[in-house]
Amino acid sequence: MPRTQADERKPDAKRQWGADRRTEPHPIVPPPVSEGRITRGRLAIVVTITVWACYIAYTIFQQFIEGHASTARLGVEAIVYMLVITGLAASAIAYLITRIGYFYRGRGHQRAPRIMLDEFIGGKTPSLTVLVPSYQEDERTNRNTLLSAALQEYPGLRVTLLIDDPRTPKTRAARDMLLAARALPGKIEAELKVPFHRVSGAFASFDEQVRYRGGYLVVPDDMRRLSDEYQFASNWLYELGAKQDLVDHTDTFFVEHILHPLAADLGQIAGALNKGADEQVALPMARMNQLYRRLLAIFDAQVTSFERKKYVSLSHEPNKAMNLNSYIGLMGGAYQEISTPLGTALVTAGPNRADLVVPNPDYVLTLDADSVLLPEYALRLVHLMEQGAFAQTAVSQTPYSAYPGSATRVERISGATTDIQYIVHQGMTHYGATFWVGANAVLRKKALDEICEVSYEGDWEIKRYIQDRTVIEDTESTIDLGVNGWTLHNYPERLAYSATPPDFGSLAIQRQRWANGGLLILSRLKDQFRAKSKREDKNRFGEYFLRVNYMASIFWSSVCLVVMLVYPFNNDLLNPILLLVSVPYFFMMAADLKHLGYKRSDMLRIYGFNLILLPVNLSGSIASLLQLLTGEKSNFKRTPKVRDRTTAASSYLLLPLALIALCVYTVWHDIQLRQWNNLVFAGLNLLLSTYAMIAFVGLGNTVVDLVTHLRDWLVPPVKPKKVKKAKAKKADVAAAAKPAAVGDWAQVLHYRQEHGATAGQVTVRLQRSDTGAWKTDKSKSSSTRAHLFEEFSFFTVFQPVYNMVNGHVVGYEALTRFADGSNPKDSLGAAQQRGVHIALDAALVQAAIASSQSLPNGTWLAVNVSADLLNRPHELMPLLAEAKRPLVVEVGAAAPEEIAPLGGVRIAIDDLGAGYETLAKLESVRPAFLKLGMETLQGLENETARQAAIRTLAEFADQHGCTVIAEGIETAAQRDALVACGVPFGQGFYLGKPVPVERLLAGVGGW
Repeated sequence: MPRTQADERKPDAKRQWGADRRTEPHPIVPPPVSEGRITRGRLAIVVTITVWACYIAYTIFQQFIEGHASTARLGVEAIVYMLVITGLAASAIAYLITRIGYFYRGRGHQRAPRIMLDEFIGGKTPSLTVLVPSYQEDERTNRNTLLSAALQEYPGLRVTLLIDDPRTPKTRAARDMLLAARALPGKIEAELKVPFHRVSGAFASFDEQVRYRGGYLVVPDDMRRLSDEYQFASNWLYELGAKQDLVDHTDTFFVEHILHPLAADLGQIAGALNKGADEQVALPMARMNQLYRRLLAIFDAQVTSFERKKYVSLSHEPNKAMNLNSYIGLMGGAYQEISTPLGTALVTAGPNRADLVVPNPDYVLTLDADSVLLPEYALRLVHLMEQGAFAQTAVSQTPYSAYPGSATRVERISGATTDIQYIVHQGMTHYGATFWVGANAVLRKKALDEICEVSYEGDWEIKRYIQDRTVIEDTESTIDLGVNGWTLHNYPERLAYSATPPDFGSLAIQRQRWANGGLLILSRLKDQFRAKSKREDKNRFGEYFLRVNYMASIFWSSVCLVVMLVYPFNNDLLNPILLLVSVPYFFMMAADLKHLGYKRSDMLRIYGFNLILLPVNLSGSIASLLQLLTGEKSNFKRTPKVRDRTTAASSYLLLPLALIALCVYTVWHDIQLRQWNNLVFAGLNLLLSTYAMIAFVGLGNTVVDLVTHLRDWLVPPVKPKKVKKAKAKKADVAAAAKPAAVGDWAQVLHYRQEHGATAGQVTVRLQRSDTGAWKTDKSKSSSTRAHLFEEFSFFTVFQPVYNMVNGHVVGYEALTRFADGSNPKDSLGAAQQRGVHIALDAALVQAAIASSQSLPNGTWLAVNVSADLLNRPHELMPLLAEAKRPLVVEVGAAAPEEIAPLGGVRIAIDDLGAGYETLAKLESVRPAFLKLGMETLQGLENETARQAAIRTLAEFADQHGCTVIAEGIETAAQRDALVACGVPFGQGFYLGKPVPVERLLAGVGGW
């Protein structure tokens, strides 16, 4: 079939003047660096450090020894200026050092030959799951990413699209994106099944024929049949490329540099097999198996999707880190979907009852939805990490490169900085200063488990493997891994490509996010280096310097540049020798750009580009400082993925214009004062910032964006007041419903039933009684009162109480969890302030009793009752009478001296400490149970005096017909010590966590 270049099918697209003219990507393995280039790099470092040291020494001598700094102001100016020069020189030296490391790594890299990879595939390969976090991505973008992941030459691959789109889209476009994302994995998997089933059948037939011949004999016809399979796979890949929609250069790259090279490689193998068969040469059996397994590995992928926002039991934090964490936290488990008052939740279940089973892989590959991988990415990186020398490597990655052929100037220059960063990251690995770059990486699951942090949102367990405290989550996770003794590695090949924002507005959002966070976690470096010292691992200055520069240089470089631009320093400080500090840096960067396929003059364009990005970088750094001071997490702003231009923020437009105006004034001022040294610097900044504003932002775009922001400020859009209508409907429903026995409740709670068509749900609706017993504020209408009470949305969970002697469950304590995740005591306090605390307490009791109907038979139920409701037995007794099992009423430590009879319901009180007060309470109240709190158990397993006190208390309670229950048992040692002290019953997280009744029925959370 004819092989048509993708560009010939590409529709005419608008390309800006100055767009990227490259058509070929960078070589996968960079060519060896010449000795002359390395020598020039070393010389640049020596010159920069020498000139900087000479300038600092000369300035100190001139200003402070000769006395040019004759006033305090001049002295401060000299010190500040030297600090500014030092900061900028440090960043320049860091770049010069890392590029030397990149050269050394390139020269020393030995690429694993293909035969070794085929042998690796032919054996038992570790399991691998690819996770693709996606938020409102175009279907075409998701498809390219998922296909590049699914076509990895890795057997048994599992690819999961983590859809993070809002589940209730507000626009038709958002709805279409969501529906397309949900359908896409199934479409891709169906496409891959065609070649996979064919090759699987051919492999099975080959194996059967070989067995028939005795299990080892291969004939030329076997090679011809294998050649046919390779040729079919090659043609299938070419046809897949022919069906690809070519919208921009990323689609062209996917077809011409991922699909076509893989197809050509398979076609070449097909030709070689045919030629060998024609010469009557038979490959060994092992090699035939390897070739079959390689072909199978290309199409052996399970493609699925997952939406964390479907489940209330998972975090809904709006960032990529928690999207990944939510799914990684499910790995290795089987889960059942249950209905709760707040929505659908995932709870642990047996494999036979599970709605979702998530395998626990050996490795996890994370891949951004706007990135693609070359077919050998996963195979080469996992093969590397399986080598003994890399047993402690937690993250292996190849920093992404920029797609060639971008259509806009800003995308091209941004791509140039991306390719320069590739050099920086590869060089940092040479000095042991690798950072995880989150666009793509292979992660060792064992390492992730070691850095996992567990927290709780309400009653749901939330696991964090990747920190989301900052918006550069991968950087903080790098430190977490380092503290635990894990290392990171940048594989020195170009195997991943990622898109750069095509316009200034979206680029500003991305760069602002990148600048936010480094300062927050800078102090954590000491933890990593302290941990290295404890492991007797040598700390090197080069690693420390490069890590500090990576996290903080955006801040200090931006501040230093702004200070130089804004403040009129003493002319004596600007010595011509100072230019030599920066000249080596700019010359080396220009050479690197030329080597990467760009122009040397792009170095000046990048400088101007960074000038207009100063407000963006500073805003990110200021956001970090604000979070450091206030503790409030910065908002995670996703980079927009739209074909139309993104509007830039007003400050990102006005401040660069102000910078240009300042440069104009500085040039005029320097000419007036004949300060020719300053004039050169000011004139260069004026020229390059003006060029960058015109070329990368555009004068027309600037005007349109500013007018748009002004219009929105003067005439803000009016939103329909839909919320009031919804509240009115709720109020109408509450007013129309029939009154129940107790309370003023308008919230519907759902629980499991055991039988019938509505199995799994019970509806409890508590409303105002006819007597008006629970009135709040008489000045308010009934609908308003119902709304106030309705704010306390809750559901019931149950914690088992165990007989610690035989391990059997004897009862369950009903506990309340509020929908907003607040502490139950805080919600009850708020209800008391509104005068509805007794009504709310009654609602909690009735909901607990209603939801306990499905609890196992032969167990009792403990409910907590406030003292106010306890003093109203005529209102409490009808609630308790609804129970179908034995009840225990827990009245807490503030139990009254006399408690009215509750019709045979047993009483439980809290201890007041293992002293006289508790003993006196036992004699006066005569409860059936005494509950020991966590304070009483503190240090019990190690303190013999505390054990003696509890033993005495247990004996005294037993003499008065009271049984002791220990609360808050968290370890086996505490349980064993309590049993030795004569305490028979216990509850706590070690024995069983509080869970909804559905989880109890599924056998989850018990001891």
